[in-house]
Amino acid sequence: MGLEPLEPSDPAHIGGYRLTHRLGEGGMGRVYLAATPSGRRVAVKVIRPALAREGDFRARFSREIDAARRVGGFHTAPVVDADPEGDPAWVATAYIPGPTLHHAVREEGPIAPPALHALAAGLAEGLKAVHACGLVHRDLKPGNIILGGDGPRIIDFGIARPLDSESLTTREAVFGTLPYMSPEQTENSHVGPASDMFSLGTVLAFAATGTNPFNGDSMAATIRRLIGPPPDPGGIDPGTRALIAECWNHDPDRRPTPEAVLARLGAPEARAAGPPPGTARPPAGGPEAATHPPAPTLVEPARRAPAPRAAAGGRAGRAGGGRRRAAWAAAVASAAIGIAAGAVALRTGGDGGGPGSAPETPEPASILTGHEDPVDTVAFSPDGTVLATSDTGADVRLWDTGTREQATTLIEDDSLLTSGSPVLAFAPDGTALATGGESVRLWDTGTWEEKAALVEEDWITSVAFSPDGDTVAASDPVGRVRLWDTGTGEETASLEGPPNYVTSVAFSPDGTVLATGEAEDTAEVFEDSDGGAVRLWDPGTGDEIDVLVKNGPSFVSVAFSPDGGTLAGCTGTVRIWDTGTWQEDTSLPEVACAISVAFSPDGTVLAAGDHEGAVRLWDTATWQEKTVLPGEERVESVAFGPDGDTLAAGHVDGTVRLWDVG
Repeated sequence: MGLEPLEPSDPAHIGGYRLTHRLGEGGMGRVYLAATPSGRRVAVKVIRPALAREGDFRARFSREIDAARRVGGFHTAPVVDADPEGDPAWVATAYIPGPTLHHAVREEGPIAPPALHALAAGLAEGLKAVHACGLVHRDLKPGNIILGGDGPRIIDFGIARPLDSESLTTREAVFGTLPYMSPEQTENSHVGPASDMFSLGTVLAFAATGTNPFNGDSMAATIRRLIGPPPDPGGIDPGTRALIAECWNHDPDRRPTPEAVLARLGAPEARAAGPPPGTARPPAGGPEAATHPPAPTLVEPARRAPAPRAAAGGRAGRAGGGRRRAAWAAAVASAAIGIAAGAVALRTGGDGGGPGSAPETPEPASILTGHEDPVDTVAFSPDGTVLATSDTGADVRLWDTGTREQATTLIEDDSLLTSGSPVLAFAPDGTALATGGESVRLWDTGTWEEKAALVEEDWITSVAFSPDGDTVAASDPVGRVRLWDTGTGEETASLEGPPNYVTSVAFSPDGTVLATGEAEDTAEVFEDSDGGAVRLWDPGTGDEIDVLVKNGPSFVSVAFSPDGGTLAGCTGTVRIWDTGTWQEDTSLPEVACAISVAFSPDGTVLAAGDHEGAVRLWDTATWQEKTVLPGEERVESVAFGPDGDTLAAGHVDGTVRLWDVG
């Protein structure tokens, strides 16, 4: 059934429920399959302790529970029990076997009539129930729709609001998942039930085609599409196309109501078609199952539908690539993290030579396959003999850079919830590798045996060694960076900032400054967040030195130049600061950056990956583009080898491309 067994660290009971399997996990916590004393199955969402400690989180969690209870019935996963004040906080809902709409379409392809019409009618019926309870959902998207055997269920009411609430006016905060928002959500206008109907049109377009036509290369591009003329939804049957066009009307008063949709599509013959293909069984991937837990950030990175590919190596029978990021993100996550507001991805390819010339297209020296999920970190050992790679699903793999063959799988299916960068780091002397995820673990690179576990049962979003190797830093999604002495394994400091999602940590080359990149909290998880931000810390005292940016777009990656003179941050585009003055250098052209940036070892080149799969190399003296290394799927991570002659790029399709750049 795609369920995962419990691990020794999992509790046996929560409340009066006996836990039997893991269902999945995400930004808020872990979801278990459980049984009541009489044997009924329920899904229990257990909140991460770090989140529950935040002052306003339990109140928000209580509101989510209350909203789901108000709707109830056939339209959501009914809440059967909850303890928002417990230790840990938890909620139990009816278990609804079935994949999310996102998972079903990605795995089995678009949905055609009559199943598409049955889906539309079921969602309209669900929205009718939501609105009848005096609520606006505000985050209707494929990941928040479970395809049960008796029809779709709408879940995740974490940002639902009462119709009479003043918070329906966004007041400069944006709630929802950007490509599925209504225009009024992006424009800080009043958000009412008609906003959910705009989102319904987008959900149906995705279900019918496998793509979201509002997705752009950046947040700015997506917003332009949302507030501009409605796009062509693609090849859709005329009836559904007309319904989508009406849902996408920019005048909320002219959009159809759920009742109008039901009058059009709720006929018995449409309902008799049953659920879309493949929805009568639970998903193989687990984390996209019932009660999919929301992540603490707003905007999913814009992405294209991945091309079908065969699973290579690793976990035989594991279905659903990108399943952990879908639980974030995605976006964060997965998973996931917002791409910068106002950022427009650069699409230049150099001057191409003189008139009539046809520049050669570079080819990668090698393409490494084996990961099934997006490769979020690539890291070379200091001697250049090993390339370590991690993905958003679970795996950490080691590669021999001489033969370019996989040497071993270091970690497999270890719930590596990664939504930051980097989550792998080699010690400067090459004797240890640090990995992040649900723990910080140190590995002996001579034997590849685990030598220490610095923290367990937490959510680590990024790790980094100090230049002398004596300290390892690790961040979490609630604004904290912890430091450990690598010799003794003792925690030496805790850097406490606002409750921001810290995505990246980096030490300056002299070790006197620690920089953090932080994500924009546009899902309003924390009242006191000032992310996206770039913060500077004194790792010796634990004091905050400066805040270069706050209340900005999400910073997904930060990196110092080798000479320490420049700090770069990736936030949809690349931004750089002079570390002598900490003033932003505005001479850099608008360099597109998807997730990660890296300096070459000599500091003369900056590499930045983009959403189209290309890695662009920039001369740091002139900020002129030097080379474009083409690819097919979004670049998640980049790193130079220690000699600067090799560049590795991890992609969303699970491949790692190695380029000769020397």
